[in-house]
Amino acid sequence: MNGSAVYDGALWEGARPASELASLLTRRDLLLELGAARTHARCVFGVPHHAGPGVDRIAERREEGGRVADENAVLYALAAHAALEARGVASRVVVAVHATDHDPNKDPRSPYCRSLLDGDPELVVECHGSGWATPHPIEVSAGTNEATRVLAFGRRLASALGEEAWVAAQARPGERDGLLLDADGSTLRPSALKFPALRTSSLHGAAARGIPALHVEAMPRFRTFGVHGLTLTQDGRALGHALAHAVEVTLARAATAG
Repeated sequence: MNGSAVYDGALWEGARPASELASLLTRRDLLLELGAARTHARCVFGVPHHAGPGVDRIAERREEGGRVADENAVLYALAAHAALEARGVASRVVVAVHATDHDPNKDPRSPYCRSLLDGDPELVVECHGSGWATPHPIEVSAGTNEATRVLAFGRRLASALGEEAWVAAQARPGERDGLLLDADGSTLRPSALKFPALRTSSLHGAAARGIPALHVEAMPRFRTFGVHGLTLTQDGRALGHALAHAVEVTLARAATAG
């Protein structure tokens, strides 16, 4: 990353990001931060692999080659952030906008990883994008982060989404085994995860500080809208609101338990 920006303006113009924000989201090698001050945010939404409409690769200048981009993954993260703020829960969004020379959440020294954990938030949620051929519309995992009650979060997310999509959640941190959850959060059947995030540095860094951290993968229908580019889909809005609900309940349960 050779630049950084803090954005504190309006988020939306209809279903699209506000024009100034949209311009920032189509740049390269930019660390973009939105929302509450680092010391006040209870939850941080991270988007390490964001790329703008029609961009399918990032890290293209990396020695070992590029990787698949999460086109428009920032949209449902912004929806979750806005919904959580509307509920009175302070949150931040940290976006690595089209990193060209590294993989932001696999390098613990990256500006993204450092910013993500600044202020020691109570919860981190990384937002990613999977492909159309992925076996599950939404996957939720925690990598090897033992501080995270990932299955409980998955059940809350599935219940909040209802009939919008099934959720596959990691059964336990450190495993590929998952459970497919139905619209009321109950278990349908075992189902191995495609993206358990077992080697994700950002989740490891959170675990080292005792911070619960989650990795969410969402199919294209939650992120893109064809030729309309940076436009929040109805499914993306539903996912954002469901994430906000699951985060709010998770934070409340943790506060009660503490």
